[in-house]
Amino acid sequence: MLSIVILTVVATVVLYLGFTQYKNVIIPFAVTGIVLVLFCLLTNQSLWNNWFMNMMDIQGSSKIFSVLIVGTTGCLLPFINLFRQRGAEEVADFTGILLYAIIGGMMMVSYSDLMVLFLGVEILSIAMYILAGASRKRVASNEASMKYFLLGSFASAILLYGIALYYTSTGSFRLDIGNSGQSALLNLSYLLLFAGLSFKIALVPFHFWAPDVYQGTPTIFTATMATVVKISAVGALYQFIRYCGVNMSDWLFWLISLTAIASILIGNIMAVTQHSVKRLLAYSGIVQAGFIIISFLNFDPKDSWIILYYLVAYTLASLVTFLGTHFIEEVSGTDDHSAFKGLYYNNPFLAVVMSVALISLGGGPLTAGFMAKFFVLSHAATAGNMALVVLALILAVISLYYYFRIINAMFSRTNDTRNWEIHWTYRGIFAILSLVTLAAGIAPYWLVNLLK
Repeated sequence: MLSIVILTVVATVVLYLGFTQYKNVIIPFAVTGIVLVLFCLLTNQSLWNNWFMNMMDIQGSSKIFSVLIVGTTGCLLPFINLFRQRGAEEVADFTGILLYAIIGGMMMVSYSDLMVLFLGVEILSIAMYILAGASRKRVASNEASMKYFLLGSFASAILLYGIALYYTSTGSFRLDIGNSGQSALLNLSYLLLFAGLSFKIALVPFHFWAPDVYQGTPTIFTATMATVVKISAVGALYQFIRYCGVNMSDWLFWLISLTAIASILIGNIMAVTQHSVKRLLAYSGIVQAGFIIISFLNFDPKDSWIILYYLVAYTLASLVTFLGTHFIEEVSGTDDHSAFKGLYYNNPFLAVVMSVALISLGGGPLTAGFMAKFFVLSHAATAGNMALVVLALILAVISLYYYFRIINAMFSRTNDTRNWEIHWTYRGIFAILSLVTLAAGIAPYWLVNLLK
């Protein structure tokens, strides 16, 4: 509870700092708040002995999900300072809204009561609807915000309907009420809850919003959608499966399996044809979501580290690729594949760290992404899902094509001889993310031990 109180206070103060002459302290103050929240989470500091009358539980995997959300936001906050070029007032607005968003994310990964889940989804969603339209003068940004809002509203309605059916079936909003048996109505509520969460994860067939919204949203906030929002949604699905998996019918797990394969297959097919790198990464995110969902088959809470490891690997790579794309957009004015040509000769550092991230997304050896896919598919094979494993492996190899197409462009020679650099703060963040990606790929068990 103390973590949420601190975030609320810091976010509110940040918004008010936008009206004062102390705008230079906005980002440092927000980062200090993030560090304090991380300290409270890691040391189990609490304002009261329970969280929202025991409607939330920040322990075990829920705590790690929360730490991952807050830590990812800490990496994103310095990049918001780039909006200062458009006016210092916007820095306060965007920083405060982002801090409010992660309050919703923490509620989503920690709920044991469906009302907390719905509140968390709405807090996070409303913040992201606003941030998607942050570039007010760009039609694409306004369109992205409107699409995200309209489709997100439908998804929230589906989720709320699932919650209502769950209450009708069990007489409670709590997920930890024990074995509530099986009924057609309860299974329908599970189906609708899964559908509502699938939208946030961008799983097929609820993925249609992702490419358009990712492309139109300012790239810094696209990185937020691809990391913070996805971590929150996967954490919410984890809580749902952890509590309700024992009551779910077998056909629901078959549906999850089908959703995973469809996401990997359709995401790969669509990514191959993309010229916009942000759209390509959106479809890539759909593929990665499919791999994450495979981890939920034959689910056992003691294997939650597999899901968390994959999320860490995906988050590290996604932050570098999206934030690197932002700088390329700033220089070239576009995120088209052609804008990446010759990047190595203009900015060698950015080309190298982005190459490491793209190889990790493709599951290349010696990266966190390789070990993440290895752990997920090993778990599925052990559980007897060999057909699923073989198909996923084939599709994973295909995905290397479109990642290496970008890498090939970055190391191709070009007539553009402009040399440009990025601030040392951002280079430092990129370097740390890349080093952790390599360290987790070369010696993965130090990270596994942290996540268990």
